[in-house]
Amino acid sequence: MISSRRKLLLFTSQDIGFQFVSYLATRADIELLVVCDRTSRDDQYGYRSAIDACEQAGIPYVKTSRPSGPVVDRIRAFAPDLMMTVYYPHIVPRAVQEMSRIPAVNIHPGLLPHYRGRYPMPWYILNGEKEFGMAIHRLDEGIDTGDVLVQTRHPIGDHETGHEIYRRGMDAGAQLLIGNLDALLQDALPARAQTGTGSYFSTIERRFEIDWNSSRETIARRVRVHAKPYFPAFSFLFNRLISINRASPVEIDGYKAQGGGRIVRVDPDGCFVVACADGCLRIDEHEACPAWSADDFRRTVRAGAQFER
Repeated sequence: MISSRRKLLLFTSQDIGFQFVSYLATRADIELLVVCDRTSRDDQYGYRSAIDACEQAGIPYVKTSRPSGPVVDRIRAFAPDLMMTVYYPHIVPRAVQEMSRIPAVNIHPGLLPHYRGRYPMPWYILNGEKEFGMAIHRLDEGIDTGDVLVQTRHPIGDHETGHEIYRRGMDAGAQLLIGNLDALLQDALPARAQTGTGSYFSTIERRFEIDWNSSRETIARRVRVHAKPYFPAFSFLFNRLISINRASPVEIDGYKAQGGGRIVRVDPDGCFVVACADGCLRIDEHEACPAWSADDFRRTVRAGAQFER
């Protein structure tokens, strides 16, 4: 008897992989083979792993960062109807992609053709965007250049951090995959070729030391992107490393630029205002290393004190 179950080959990782595999485990009409990897982000930021979802549901999986040799043979024997890559952190060989009866697809957090690349999410904030995109597109020989099958837009909160937007993107991506899975398995979604030059973003700096002679908006966006649980933006004041987890532009009556990094005002709640190239930022959440005593704080965090630049 010929099985009517659709064979789905899934390359995945991170929390979006956990969500999607957990959903697929409820679909009796789908035969699933998962190729996955546990990333450093899973442990560092508490993401649920696709491996955990497979083990909980009894779904067969292969843990590998480089599908080759016996893994490729297993995929060939599986003969997938559709291959999908969902935040898999490695390039899948073209020969493997071509084993998919339906053209292989990928999900990407981009407003394609814009925001292609390995790590675009923080750049939405750094570029001052008001929304981010999630796209399901066909795989081709380029990086996120294949025909777009479906794309959605999602608003970005005024104070949303880099970590928050990254996690929300995975949630939105999982829902986009679930909502379009049947159409993907039937190859029923119209394909739209990407046009124009687009843009590509691969990474950002792992650590950000503040240059107070930058614009206050530039600094505020970097603070948002690097906010906890990432390593926060930082600066130095009297031989202390000051990490800054939250900052907001503020207007000071009669303020005239006096050079970036100078403390303009200290508020009763322990927050303080620092001059930037074109205005001031209120430092709403901060920590010092070594930690401040109350006397240290009063002595060093005062109007006129200068951060290193």
